[in-house]
Amino acid sequence: MKGQILANLRRQLGAVTLLESLLAEEFSHLSTRQPASVASVEFSIQELLRQITAERHSLHGLYAALDPKAKRLADLAGQLDPQTREAAQGLYDAIEKTEQRSAKQASSNYALALGLYDVTKASLDNLQKLMTPKKGVYGARGRMASATPPPGMISGRL
Repeated sequence: MKGQILANLRRQLGAVTLLESLLAEEFSHLSTRQPASVASVEFSIQELLRQITAERHSLHGLYAALDPKAKRLADLAGQLDPQTREAAQGLYDAIEKTEQRSAKQASSNYALALGLYDVTKASLDNLQKLMTPKKGVYGARGRMASATPPPGMISGRL
């Protein structure tokens, strides 16, 4: 059981390391404005996150198998031998550090994607504004077109 916990933590460390590299790749695609590449990397990131979640649930099941009340690695401190506890804590700390770096990279990716969206939206709004006909343009029949008739007063009897 202890070997399975260590193996699970090693897989999680490999997965979050891969996540960090995928986020860096996504940032490079965002900065070079390659939306097709960003989309494919994003699908990989989402699948990897799903797999990490499955590993975490599996790890919690292993904790519960050793001690039904255990929710975290620290709850099993008394049941693990010092060498296993030290190895598991080292893996856990490495996972935490890699997750923190990944979170910072994801935040940078989000800020860049949001900035690109704002620039693109502003450009499209400006283009739409430029394409909207102004007053004093010719209509389909070759006459000066008027978007709306001028206001007027109607008087009469029924």
